[in-house]
Amino acid sequence: MFKKNKIYWFEGVTKKGVESLLNDENSNFRWLRPQQNRRVLVILMALGLVLTSLGSYWPTLKTNLNLSPEVGVVVYSVTAIFIILTMVGGYSFLRIAVRSIADAPDELLDERQIAVRNTSFRYAYFILGYVLMGLMVLMFFGPELKMFQPEGNDGSYVVISVFFAIASLPSMVMAWRERDI
Repeated sequence: MFKKNKIYWFEGVTKKGVESLLNDENSNFRWLRPQQNRRVLVILMALGLVLTSLGSYWPTLKTNLNLSPEVGVVVYSVTAIFIILTMVGGYSFLRIAVRSIADAPDELLDERQIAVRNTSFRYAYFILGYVLMGLMVLMFFGPELKMFQPEGNDGSYVVISVFFAIASLPSMVMAWRERDI
């Protein structure tokens, strides 16, 4: 027969996937485990979040940089592709670096891992509160944002950045704080 691979839909993980990250010492990803490398990943993710949210201000940035329409399209396309690859790749590497502990259900973790995960979630939500407060201040004092606008500053990139932050902040906090994972 075949082994059942239980899917945890709410967490977005499978039993085999989490167990393989928790138990296997895959030499391909050993370079992600040291705290210094995990901190570099966290900095890249934070930079990607900021750059993603700056996509909302692209029309204002394009005007201030005096870019022609042709150059503007090329710069926007290359930058958008780079940012998307940075965010998706960074998040994937970050999950591998923290052994997917931040996304694992309780039944697959031991007591220490559950405590570390819960503490990381607590700090992540504190940080997210400050990020959202900063975004609110930016909305009051920054250039005007409207949602889903074909012309002008489109606020949907800020929303996308917040969604990325919600998904990645617990892993980012864990990667930054923990010495050994």
